[in-house]
Amino acid sequence: MNRKVKTLSLIILIAISSSANAQTTGATVNPARQEVVYIKGVRFVDALLEKWIAEYSKTHSDVSLVVAGKDAHNYSIEIIPSGIQDDHALQTPATTVSFGKYAILPIAGKNNVLPDELKKKKLNEKRIKELFFEKDVLAEDAEPDKKEKYDALVYSSNSSYSASHSFARHFGYATSRLKGKKIAGDDIYLNNAVKKDAKGVSFNNLNYIFNIESRQLNDGIALLPLDVKKEYAETLDVQNLDETIALLENKTIDLIPVEELAFILPEKINPQALQFLEWALSEGQDYINSFGFLRLDTKTIAQQQKKIAALEITLLANK
Repeated sequence: MNRKVKTLSLIILIAISSSANAQTTGATVNPARQEVVYIKGVRFVDALLEKWIAEYSKTHSDVSLVVAGKDAHNYSIEIIPSGIQDDHALQTPATTVSFGKYAILPIAGKNNVLPDELKKKKLNEKRIKELFFEKDVLAEDAEPDKKEKYDALVYSSNSSYSASHSFARHFGYATSRLKGKKIAGDDIYLNNAVKKDAKGVSFNNLNYIFNIESRQLNDGIALLPLDVKKEYAETLDVQNLDETIALLENKTIDLIPVEELAFILPEKINPQALQFLEWALSEGQDYINSFGFLRLDTKTIAQQQKKIAALEITLLANK
């Protein structure tokens, strides 16, 4: 075989190999790839986030939204419960955009005698503190030798994103002052703990306390009665998720912690991430209540939308 034939054969082999490789990798067959936006979520918001992604993808085929792992470092959006933002060390300057609220109620198992006992004297702020928090032995009015008023074991979570942070902060305590036993992992396990322990008490987010499908309390869970206005107590006694949400969206009840949920954007903002946030504050709001969260009021929504618009203007100016 002469040199020209060998050279021609080599060129043909390279061309065939390149074509096969292109078909395998898709590198040249489909040059217009989807942009991927990674969102770092938090477990109790994941169901809402997955619904948002599914609905958003129907009308935005140019972008792929992906839930990043809890330990991920590279992401364009992070979801943070505002009750723990003060404890969240942001590595870079960030922008916060609120999109909804979550509420926390005290719970026990249905086999616990404490809810019946509390029907006589419901939980006011003083009793909540006596039930859930360690006494401050240095306080002037402390009674360190006094017997515990309630025969109960408090369960809380040591997770970084637990409702424990919001609950404790709402009543003026650090999470370290919560009594009882710390449960590893997500707050959903607090339900299991109180269902198994006849003396167990805890607290949790609405979407963990109630069944999202039936809108009723999850099996084996009871609400601890709160000392609130009669009309509020009557609504809570119905034990229906939609009625509870409607009450908390319209009334501020001091004994029930309600905190905002927020998107956190890093210093380097992805334009596609901003588009998703715009959608979440408009069409995305239709799904907030369905997944056990409270909607923001109209004024707050408008403020968050203005914040996003300002970020978009800055991005355009920097192009």
